Amino acid sequence: MKIELRTEKLNKVRKMNKIPGVMYGKSIDSVSIQVEDSEFREALKTYGKSMTFKAKLDGKTHNVFISNVESTILRPHDIIHFDLHRIDAKETVSVMIPIVISGKEVFHNTDMYIQEELSEILAEFLPGYGISKIAVDVSKMTLGDSIMVKDLEIDSNIKLKEDPEQVIVSVREVHIVEEPVEEEESGIELAEDDAEADVDPE
Repeated sequence: MKIELRTEKLNKVRKMNKIPGVMYGKSIDSVSIQVEDSEFREALKTYGKSMTFKAKLDGKTHNVFISNVESTILRPHDIIHFDLHRIDAKETVSVMIPIVISGKEVFHNTDMYIQEELSEILAEFLPGYGISKIAVDVSKMTLGDSIMVKDLEIDSNIKLKEDPEQVIVSVREVHIVEEPVEEEESGIELAEDDAEADVDPE
């Protein structure tokens, strides 16, 4: 991704169909930048907010990852600002990687459902080894099955900082609880009154 130094005001940058942002890191001062809207969206789609990639600024190439994206509440699709975290070649990246579950549709109209226990995992890796998401397929699971962190097939260069025994997803059985039927007190009282009326007084 090609980024530029930002010298204009924010409103003018956005009118130029560019997104303003900031790049920062341990060994550099924060610098205001901008990038073409379409180019940033492509990078966000490809790398997400966890995977590292290369960005060029003033002829120099930097290892970065998108650490934050801002949008408006009323128009969430409109990106108004972003943060790029620059990292050194030997600096460890520590980010939360989202878990994306597929195959849940096979459990529709059955007496089973998928219980999701974990939605993201903290991971550490060096530049160039990140992943944008962790895919988990549940389509072949049956009742009682579960997938734990230790079951994930991840590149050996990526360290997951979560308990290996932590359950990510499991297959549970749907239980339908029937509400107890309450007796109508008025009907019981009426029956008792009728019984007393049938007794002839002496």
